[in-house]
Amino acid sequence: MDYAVRGRIAIEADRIADELRSKEGSSKHPFDHIIYTNIGNPHAVQQKAITWPRQVMALLQLPDALGIDHPNVSKLFPEDAIQRAREMKKALGGHGIGAYTHSKGVREFRQDVASFIENRDHAEKGSVDVENIFLTAGASEAITMLMSALIKDSNCGLMLPIPQYPLYSATLDLLGGHKVGYYLDEQSNWGLNMRELERSLAEAKANGINVVGLVLINPGNPTGQVLSGDEVKDIVAFCAKNNLVLLSDEVYQENVYREGDEFFSSRRAADELGLIKNDAIQLCSFHSVSKGVMGECGQRGGYVEMVGIDNEVNDCLYKLAASKLCSNAPGQAMVSLMCRGPNPGDVSYDSHRREKEAVFEGLKDRARLVSSGLDSIPGFSCQPATGAMYCFPSVEMPPGAIKASNELGFSPDTLYALDLLQSTGICVVPASGFGQKEGRFGFRTTFLSPESKYVVDSIRDHYEAFCSKYSN
Repeated sequence: MDYAVRGRIAIEADRIADELRSKEGSSKHPFDHIIYTNIGNPHAVQQKAITWPRQVMALLQLPDALGIDHPNVSKLFPEDAIQRAREMKKALGGHGIGAYTHSKGVREFRQDVASFIENRDHAEKGSVDVENIFLTAGASEAITMLMSALIKDSNCGLMLPIPQYPLYSATLDLLGGHKVGYYLDEQSNWGLNMRELERSLAEAKANGINVVGLVLINPGNPTGQVLSGDEVKDIVAFCAKNNLVLLSDEVYQENVYREGDEFFSSRRAADELGLIKNDAIQLCSFHSVSKGVMGECGQRGGYVEMVGIDNEVNDCLYKLAASKLCSNAPGQAMVSLMCRGPNPGDVSYDSHRREKEAVFEGLKDRARLVSSGLDSIPGFSCQPATGAMYCFPSVEMPPGAIKASNELGFSPDTLYALDLLQSTGICVVPASGFGQKEGRFGFRTTFLSPESKYVVDSIRDHYEAFCSKYSN
C-alpha cells in the first residue's frame, strides 16, 4: 500500500522542516521554509477560515453558561450564529458535541445534507432519503467504507481513472482487489472517452476479473478538469448498463473556475435520465468540508449519499459505521454548516457570501497563474486547471535523470521532485504516485499557496539547473 501524497517526498520535506527549525540545520539549506504544495490543505498555507461557521462551532464547543446562555453572548456573536448554535445543540439531544451521536450521524444534520442535494440538483423536494446518508470523518472514510463493502474477494475489481487520487489505488491494494484502469485523455484537457471505458471493462472481463464498480472524480484530482453534464450522463448510463456501482467523488464541486462551466452531479444525471425513478442505478456520491472554499480539512467532516442501494446493503454499511460508534461530532456539525449557511436577510448573510467569494476568486486567479506559468516552461506541458485545486504538468526528463533514477530504484519524477525539494524547499508529489501512461513523467502541485508565483518562478529556474545536472 503506497499513498504518494504523504510518501517519500513529503517525509523528506518534514525532515528538512525539522532541520530548519534548529540553529545548526538552518544553515544547511538555500531556503528558510518548506512550501507544501503536495496536498490540498488550504488552512496550512494561510487560507483564512470562513467566520460564520467558526462562530457557530465556537458556541457548540462552549458550555451553555459560557456560550449561548451567557448574558453578554450577543455582544460577542451575531444573532444568527447564536440561534443556529441553539438549534444544533437541540439536535444533538442537549448533550453538545462531546457525546456520541447516531452511527449514521445526527438526523437533523443529515436532513441539511438532503435539502442541500435537492436544491443543488433541482430535485423533487423530499426525494433524498436521510436514511441513505452517512456522515463520516471526511469523504475518505466514506470512500473506504464503500470500497470495503464492494471488494468481497481477490477476484473483484474497480475501474479507476488514470491518473487518480491514490486513496483509491492504495485502498484497493489493502483490500486485495484489482485496479482496472481507464485512461483520461491529457490532450483534450483530461477528458473522458467512452471507448476507453468500454476497452478497459472488456479487457478486465476477458482476464476473469469481476468488475463491481467505477470511480469517477469530478472535478478531477489530480487533473483539475470539469466534466460537462453530457459527459456525466454518459458515465452514469455506462454504469447502469453494465451493472456497476458508481462511486462519484464530488468533493471539489464548489471549485469550478472557467466561465461557462458548471458542476453537474452524478445524481442529477441519473435523475434526469430516469434511472433513479426506475431503480436502474447504484450510486454513491461523496462530499467533504475539506475542499470547496471552506477548506476545513482538520474538522474531518464529510458524507456519502446513496441511491439504488438495497436495504440489506444499507444495513451492513450501518454495522460498519456502528463498529466505529460514530464519526466525530464537530465534523458532522461542520457538514451541516457547509450545506446550510446563513439565510438571506440574516445579519451574517452578506459578510459570509463576501468571504466565500474572496476565497473563490483567489483560487481562480492562482489556478490560471500556476497552470499557464507551468505550461510556459520549455519542457513542460500543463493543461488548464478549470476546477479542483491542482495542476498536473508533464515534464520532459533529461537522459541522465532517467539513468540515475533507475540506479536508485525509483521513478524519474520521484528523483525530480526530490531534487526540487532539496534545491528550493518546494514539496510536490511525483506523478507516478497517481498513475500515468508509460514514458510520461511529471508531478502534482496545488495552487493554494499565496507564494504561487514564487513557486512557478522557482520551478522554472530549478528545471534549467536540473536538466544541466542530468544532461547525460
